[in-house]
Amino acid sequence: MGAVPGALDDGLRFLPAATCAALVFTTLTVWDLVVLDWIVFAGLRPRLLTLPGTEGMGEYRDLRFHLVAALKGSPLIVVMGVLGGGIATLVA
Repeated sequence: MGAVPGALDDGLRFLPAATCAALVFTTLTVWDLVVLDWIVFAGLRPRLLTLPGTEGMGEYRDLRFHLVAALKGSPLIVVMGVLGGGIATLVA
């Protein structure tokens, strides 16, 4: 822990904070895709999470459908990185 105590003596800069926020949001997005969408919704398909009237829809098992939906939301990673970096820089 030798380098940690003085690591933020100059303050928190925007680019490292934005990069960190974007990486956190990217990690959450990948976790959502793999664990929730692919394993739970496409693999296990619990009745509790199936909407009424959609029981037989093929999109539940279609892994590509979930991947495309995750890619459509990926521009939010940049937005969240900029917002998170800006907030963290202002607070620090």
